[in-house]
Amino acid sequence: MKQFIKQGVAAFILLALFSCNYKSGGDVKIGFLIHSTTSSRWLMDIDYINEHAAEVGAEIILKDARGDENQQLKQASELLEEGVDAIIVVAANQNTAAGIVREAHEYNVPVIGYDRLIKNSDLDYLVSFEYEKVGELMVEYVVDKIDDGNCIILWGDASDANAIFVKRGHEKAIEAMGAENNINFVYKAFVEDWTYENANHITNYVLDFYPEKIDAIIACNDPLGLGAYDALKAHGYEPGEVIITGQDATLEFVHSMLVDGMTMSVSKPIKELAYGSVDLIVELVKTGKVTGLQQTVYNGRKDVPAKLFSPYVVDKTNFESVLIDEGVFTREEVFGNE
Repeated sequence: MKQFIKQGVAAFILLALFSCNYKSGGDVKIGFLIHSTTSSRWLMDIDYINEHAAEVGAEIILKDARGDENQQLKQASELLEEGVDAIIVVAANQNTAAGIVREAHEYNVPVIGYDRLIKNSDLDYLVSFEYEKVGELMVEYVVDKIDDGNCIILWGDASDANAIFVKRGHEKAIEAMGAENNINFVYKAFVEDWTYENANHITNYVLDFYPEKIDAIIACNDPLGLGAYDALKAHGYEPGEVIITGQDATLEFVHSMLVDGMTMSVSKPIKELAYGSVDLIVELVKTGKVTGLQQTVYNGRKDVPAKLFSPYVVDKTNFESVLIDEGVFTREEVFGNE
């Protein structure tokens, strides 16, 4: 009888200790490491994450690395010392960010890659988008608009896994269209840091030396598309003369599109991404597990459980319904005080 009571007491103590590992939503402290806040795209993510964290009572501690991978590693250590329950990471460097994962796991803190894979690491979860589909949508859009012509492709930074995924999507769509289409891809290049300046420089270089007319530029995000468009203008191209794609459907893209600069952007449900990340962490901290994840993404070391959201095309035909009516931008932000 005494042995039975001892076993029961021991089981109760173990259960109590185990239960203490889990918290209510209001007790969850989330560290958010972001690579940079220079783009309007990432400011949207921050706003949505803070918004939903406030709704569920979680606390967000934001740290901006300003593009410095070493600074981000230091900031991760600071968050762990502050006692965060989980860390969301937009990696400044997808290779060296593995150090964040290793250190976090020493504290038994899970790490969620946010819209960027952390390579060759034991990353716990990835919340991102279907980037191959992003690439496919760009090519399909251009092919739908022109039967033949000359096209430039500007990929993102070669060190970014997302740029590689988009490139695969391009290649898949180009292969699918086969010999039936006469589009000539005259130049393809990765663009360091995904920047306007580098895309503008590359496009100017191509236009200086390629004698024939360019009919389309598949740019892999909005800054690249805007940089390419300004290079076209400098070489005498008229607004609307060249189809230009982008990604993220930023306000800068919309303003350009309305004056026949860029043509389309592949939009991604950023609000869903941000909300989904917070919900994933709260569920993990409260229950010790995450349910409903059916996808994985290989990061060079493991198949990372992933929640991937689907992208969609935005152009003049639908931007009001998907951006203004859905509350991404206000009518005043898009059109001014008309």
